[in-house]
Order: sequence, then structure tokens, then C-alpha cells
Amino acid sequence: MKKIFVLMVGFLFALVSVACADWSVTATWTRSPGPNLDYEECQLDGAIKGTVQETEATTCTFVVNDLTGQEVKVRSYNTQGGFADYVIGTLLAVPAPASNGSLTIVYVP
Repeated sequence: MKKIFVLMVGFLFALVSVACADWSVTATWTRSPGPNLDYEECQLDGAIKGTVQETEATTCTFVVNDLTGQEVKVRSYNTQGGFADYVIGTLLAVPAPASNGSLTIVYVP
């Protein structure tokens, strides 16, 4: 009985860990060819998640707590303040993890 209890507690802990998890998102793109490129911003639904200078790698990593259809885009600015947007994609929701699991353990002589 003690083994079943320990297994159940471990299983419940694993479920809670998945339910409270965050998601790491890494956006990668090909730099704008310009003209007069100054910098680029990685945005999530309009919120700036990272700024990439002209000489830096075109990648941006950020964390979200859900995947509910937010738009990820890159906004490229030139030295005069003009900009152009490129939508990389939309974060899609994934199904909720399974729940109410149980284990049955039978001793086999």
C-alpha cells in the first residue's frame, strides 16, 4: 500500500508540474536587407520581447505562460525611423494534458 501511495504522489506532482509550466519560444529570422537598417524588434502581440542590433544574430528567446494564438513578428527599423513588419507566425494552443490518472499494481507471485 505504501508503494502505491508513493507512486500516486509522484504522479500527482508530475501533473501539477506540467500544469504550471511555461513555454520557451525562440524566434529566428533572416535580417532585413535594408536600406539603412538600424535595428529590429521581436514582438509578441505588439509587446517588445527583444531588440536586435544590425550586427547581432537574428534570434530572440522569450517565455510565455500559455499558447493562445499570440502573433510573433519582427519589426525592422531604418535609420530614419521608418519600419516594416514581418509576421513569423502565431503561437497555437496545445491540448490540455491528460488528468485523473491512476495506477494499478498487482503482485505476481
